[in-house]
Amino acid sequence: MEDDSSSKYLVSKLLGLHTPFYRLRTLNKLFSLDSSLIYVKYEGINPTGTHKDRAARAHVARAIQLGRDTITVGTCGNYGAAISYFARLAGVRAVIFVPRSYENSRVDEIKRNGARVVFVDGTYEEAVMLSSRAAKANEWYDANPGNSTDQVSFEAYSSIAWEIIRDLGDAPFAVGVPVGNGTTLVGIYEGFRRAYREGLATRVPRLIAGTTSLGNQIAVSWSKGSTTPIPLSPSYVRETPINEPLVSYVSFNAEEALRAIYDTNGRVYAFSDEEMLEMSLMLKAVERIPVLPASVASLLALKSFIKEEEVDGSLVAVITGRWRKIKQ
Repeated sequence: MEDDSSSKYLVSKLLGLHTPFYRLRTLNKLFSLDSSLIYVKYEGINPTGTHKDRAARAHVARAIQLGRDTITVGTCGNYGAAISYFARLAGVRAVIFVPRSYENSRVDEIKRNGARVVFVDGTYEEAVMLSSRAAKANEWYDANPGNSTDQVSFEAYSSIAWEIIRDLGDAPFAVGVPVGNGTTLVGIYEGFRRAYREGLATRVPRLIAGTTSLGNQIAVSWSKGSTTPIPLSPSYVRETPINEPLVSYVSFNAEEALRAIYDTNGRVYAFSDEEMLEMSLMLKAVERIPVLPASVASLLALKSFIKEEEVDGSLVAVITGRWRKIKQ
C-alpha cells in the first residue's frame, strides 16, 4: 500500500495522539518472564477510551474532505462511541447501527454525542452490512471495515507503529495485537513495514494476534493453516459481554490480517473470557493500568508466544482500551 496525498494528510491529522508506553516490571516477575522486556502500548488514554479514536478521527476528517455531512458505522460499541464523539466535534451528523442484543454497546454515550442510533435485530456483522447499505443509498460517508475506506483506518492505526518505534528506538521483536476484524493489526503492520522500508527501523516485528476462543474467523483460518479466510456460520460464534470486541464470524479485514501474520511469521492465540478478565484485573492491580478485558488478549498472546519460541528482543502488547464496568 503506497502513500498518497490523502494518506499523508490523515497521518498528519493524527500527530499529537501519542499514547503512553510502559515497561511491565512486577507482572514480569509474577510470570517468571524476567528475561523478556515486555512493554505495553496503552490506548485507553484516548478521549473515548480506546484505539478506535484514531480511526474515527481520520474518517471524520476524510468525510469533511469529501463534502459529506453524514457518517455511519455498525458497531458493538467502542467504534460507534468514537465516531459519534469526533463527528460531534466536527459538526458532522452520525448514524450508528447497533445490534439490539449487545450488552455493552455504549448507546447512551453515543446518543449524548448527538448521533442517531439505529437498532438492528441481528449480529454485529449484519449491523455493518445495513450501515454500509444505508451509506450507499443516502450518499453518507461509510466508515465501516471491509470497504473502499479501509485505507483510512489502516493509515490511522499505522501511527501506533510509528509511536512504538519512537518510544523504543527501533521496532521490537514481536507485537501483540487484539484481533476482531483485523483492521488494527493490518494498520500496525503497514506502519512497521513502511518504517523498515524507509530505514527508520531495523526489522518488521512478528505480529502475534490475540482473540476470543468463542469464535473468530482469523483465528479459525490460521489454526487450519489457511492463508485466506475460511467462511464461518453465525452459529459458530458465541457473543458475551466480555468478548464482543473480538468475536466475529466475518472478520472484515481477515484477508489482509492473515497476510500480515504470515508475512511476519506471526501467530494467533485464542482465549476464554475467564482468562481475559483475570489478566485485566491483574494488570490493573499489579501495574495500575486499567484495561478493557478484551484488550489484554494481546498480552496473553505474548505470554503464550514466549512459552513456545525463543525471543530475541523486546515485546510490545498493544492494549486497545481502558477499563469500563461490564455487565455480567
